Amino acid sequence: MPDAIDQIIDAHAAAGPSRKPKKDVTYEEFQAMLDSTPLFMRETPTGAENDDVLEALKTLVFEGDGDEVATNFKTHGNELYAQKSYKDAVEAYTSGLNAGPIDTALRISLLNNRAQSHIFLKNYGAALKDTGLIIALSLQNHTLPPAKALYRAGQSLVALERWKEARDVVQRGKELPGEADKPEWKRLGDEVEKGQRRVVEKAERERRATLGKAALRKAIESRGLIVVDTPSPPDNPHPVHFDPDVLPPEPPLYEPEGSTWLVPPEHAPIVFPVFLLYPEYNQSDLITHFDETTSVGDQMNVMFPSSPSGPNWAEWDEKHEYWNGNLVVYVETAQRRLLKVGKELTLREVLAKAVKQDQGKPKDGVVLRDGLLSFVVLVKGAKEKAWVEEFKRKRDSGEA
Repeated sequence: MPDAIDQIIDAHAAAGPSRKPKKDVTYEEFQAMLDSTPLFMRETPTGAENDDVLEALKTLVFEGDGDEVATNFKTHGNELYAQKSYKDAVEAYTSGLNAGPIDTALRISLLNNRAQSHIFLKNYGAALKDTGLIIALSLQNHTLPPAKALYRAGQSLVALERWKEARDVVQRGKELPGEADKPEWKRLGDEVEKGQRRVVEKAERERRATLGKAALRKAIESRGLIVVDTPSPPDNPHPVHFDPDVLPPEPPLYEPEGSTWLVPPEHAPIVFPVFLLYPEYNQSDLITHFDETTSVGDQMNVMFPSSPSGPNWAEWDEKHEYWNGNLVVYVETAQRRLLKVGKELTLREVLAKAVKQDQGKPKDGVVLRDGLLSFVVLVKGAKEKAWVEEFKRKRDSGEA
């Protein structure tokens, strides 16, 4: 310590008459001054830029060869790292590297410590560059890379989700002498395995969604439906889908031997969301799950009382006219044909009967608008007749 004190005193003297004159200090006082400087500090001082001792210490740091300076910066960086001042630690280690150390082991140590600080700062790309330099230095010197460097490279690759490279690093790390059975490699390997599995599962999920959507579209078109998608479709939490109860169970997304998932066949039953419209009262109901293998009559029995005695009348049906036996169902096609629906028919049969393909004319069928089917429900008799006549009048006159 006396030599260091002498150098600092000499630095003060060399500063010239513009500096404050020297004064005698005790060792304890000088130690306290050292504690306030970046090289020895326990916490960062404020307003220290003009402090004479600080300036002298800065001069002292850069005296000696590159290895000595770099070692000082490494020590300082380690202190900052211990204080969890990772950003400042990175700067200290960088200054050590910039000092141009000759000792390869010292350069590797600075890079390794800086990489660890970068990891705490989540600067994974920077950490990967540092560990890459370590590996390059090791190869240059025909030595094995340090296990810590490979481990930190693996951590960075995992964080960057570069799973293939991470797996290679883990394998190489376990091949180093004495590293094969260390638990940290197993933990990192497990993370890589989980990450790769997530990638495979995501890709398989997207593949199934794409193929399933295409299969559903093909199945819908095979029913003769006219698909219309508007620019602003209504929110529909119950989209058209294949009946999952008749499809084989879905295999796991991740299958090591390859996916065994099968695209649903177009003949698989489809479940539709269906609007029932009641124009007399300007009301409607949404059947969220209308299986095409279900008859219209069976679905109507769920929605309406089966007899004039009720019960469970709709609130708007004050006259209690809407019971199944007193109702008729109509559907409009894309070419505005109005078809009366037989309740004994399944939904799939209704859709098939609506298909019409005349030579030279557009194909006609029931419209699936924004993924929804619509049917009109009327009370039999005079009300039915009046509504049908008004529909035809508007249609034939070109009204909407």
